[in-house]
Amino acid sequence: MPRRTLILLALGAALVAAAVAIVTRAGRRPPTDEEQIRALFEDAARAAGERRVSDAMAGVSERFAAGGLDRRGVKQLVALHALRGEWASASIAGLKVRVEGDRARATVDALLARGGARGKPLAALSLAEASVHRFACRLEREREGWRIVEASWRPAELSEALAGPPEPLPP
Repeated sequence: MPRRTLILLALGAALVAAAVAIVTRAGRRPPTDEEQIRALFEDAARAAGERRVSDAMAGVSERFAAGGLDRRGVKQLVALHALRGEWASASIAGLKVRVEGDRARATVDALLARGGARGKPLAALSLAEASVHRFACRLEREREGWRIVEASWRPAELSEALAGPPEPLPP
């Protein structure tokens, strides 16, 4: 086959591949508000488990205030626990979201696993291997996307996490 024909075939194949990619992307729907909020918490848990404190804080608003802490105070608290190595991984055990316009609430069970507990299912963990914290968060849509503006938290029993978080209050 002549070289020119091969070049034209390769160029044609590249154009077809580019067209398929464009059509595929154009056909995707943008993530819903709930999907965006879920991703915010999943990304924060992954970053906390990897001890990337600044990335774990990406979803916390500059306007955050709760429990006597502002954003800086929460960052220091997360850094303290992450750098102490108190957990080997962090993950979301349960999450419920309620969105109304530019405001939302989420109830989140965060699982902090120690050492050998990494990767075990929630039902197989003991209190010595993991702890669960239940967060009730208020979020607002900001220019950069959804951000947590207020939160309360408490330790939760593993049995509570197995049952799943309650529905959040209206925003």
